[in-house]
Amino acid sequence: MTKPFGAKPAKAALAGGAVLRLNNYVALGGDVASIVSPDSTEKAAWSAGLLFVIPGSPHTFSLHASNVMVNTTEGSSTRGSFFGLAKVVYGFEFTIPIHFARFAPWFHGNPKPAVVGNAAPSATGPVAAEVRVGGYRFTADSVVIAAGQTVRWVNADFVEHTITFDGAEPGSPLISPNRTWAHRFDRPGSYTYHCTPHPFMTGVVIVR
Repeated sequence: MTKPFGAKPAKAALAGGAVLRLNNYVALGGDVASIVSPDSTEKAAWSAGLLFVIPGSPHTFSLHASNVMVNTTEGSSTRGSFFGLAKVVYGFEFTIPIHFARFAPWFHGNPKPAVVGNAAPSATGPVAAEVRVGGYRFTADSVVIAAGQTVRWVNADFVEHTITFDGAEPGSPLISPNRTWAHRFDRPGSYTYHCTPHPFMTGVVIVR
């Protein structure tokens, strides 16, 4: 940094941080930053956070302790001066993700409404498994079927979702609430998928 805090000599800063996931819903985060200079009298800046994912929702909640005035959900000590306060401050954050594809339909054009039942050409064949979508999650994380069989997804949520496969398999358009979409799988393999507006929603279809 050139002229840090208005001083003429240039100085270097060193910082590092980490996030430790304890399980699918809880994580610990923290970091530390300091100016590397033998004549520096500033305290090292540090922060730590306990992070929670609220089950059944895309929201997170976190508790923080730090000796700086600015934090993020990772516990970052994001203060340009890299020095800490003389006391510890505490705070919390509640996050609400906003996906433009969900709230701004023009980002993905005018999708056709999802089909009802298995009337689509790609969905012909016996329905071997049904996956309900609700509470921002697929109620069955994985289903196992035989080649040539069909899986049907039922959107029991109050928002639109998609079935978007991670490979080349064609996925669904936006599935409106109380509508269904089905797809036939002709080749054995594992087909992982997610919801485009809510990518934290994932699932897999195993075809044998």
